[in-house]
Amino acid sequence: MSMSGKIGLALRAWRNVLLGGNLASLPLATRPRQLLAYTSETLFQYQLGHGAGLPRKPVYEAFPLAGADVRLGCLDGYNWLHSETPPFAIDLLSLVLLCRGLQPRTVFEIGTFVGYTALHMALNTPADARICTLDLPREDRGTRLRTTATDHKLIDRDLGPPLFAGTEAAGKVERLFGDSATFDFSPWHGAVDLFFVDGAHSYDYVRSDTLNALKCVRPGGVVAWHDYGRLEQRGVTRFLHEFARDHAVYAVPNGSVAYHQVPEGDPLSGS
Repeated sequence: MSMSGKIGLALRAWRNVLLGGNLASLPLATRPRQLLAYTSETLFQYQLGHGAGLPRKPVYEAFPLAGADVRLGCLDGYNWLHSETPPFAIDLLSLVLLCRGLQPRTVFEIGTFVGYTALHMALNTPADARICTLDLPREDRGTRLRTTATDHKLIDRDLGPPLFAGTEAAGKVERLFGDSATFDFSPWHGAVDLFFVDGAHSYDYVRSDTLNALKCVRPGGVVAWHDYGRLEQRGVTRFLHEFARDHAVYAVPNGSVAYHQVPEGDPLSGS
């Protein structure tokens, strides 16, 4: 990491301490990366406890579950269930329950990353479901719109093969490559049952990705977002608060997934 990057990391960590950190963070003073992660999670938990922002509703209250059993995979390696940030387990469960409740035939995801969510959406959808997951191509990591510092860190990582590769779910997953700001979504207009927005986290990208998602999702389908409420992903929260002025958007309790069911007659749906 460059010196300017290290300075920026340290400044964001101490900003979090000033905004609402606690004495438990002081032993991490010489480790800015760990300090940033700890204080970001502490502030996120504080916001959850005070109920600010979007109304909270668990997925099982919003959608009847067709067979509540869920399938989990890749438990011996990278996974959200063992993350140092416990709400990620709630996020994964909520996404899986959306798959169980909607029984989607077509799922579209922006932000493949290591392929963990694509794997679980494949495991918890009907046998004939198609999971399309979009990520930047390895050979060209440039982006059209502004991204966040956290996005840059993830974009630059060498991730290796996706976690669904070589699994029974691999046949249901179609990998797509491109910048979501310039990608041609027209083949999916009006054809998607569940659209998961988890790409770049700047306001500009979340807005662009959401507008494309609304064109793709059929009436009755769902758009879901990840990282709502997290301090390091302020663009997600800012956009969703604006979007919620005219749309019914809910966040899952104790997690960072938000979702919106597209109603009949939505002017953007399928356009």
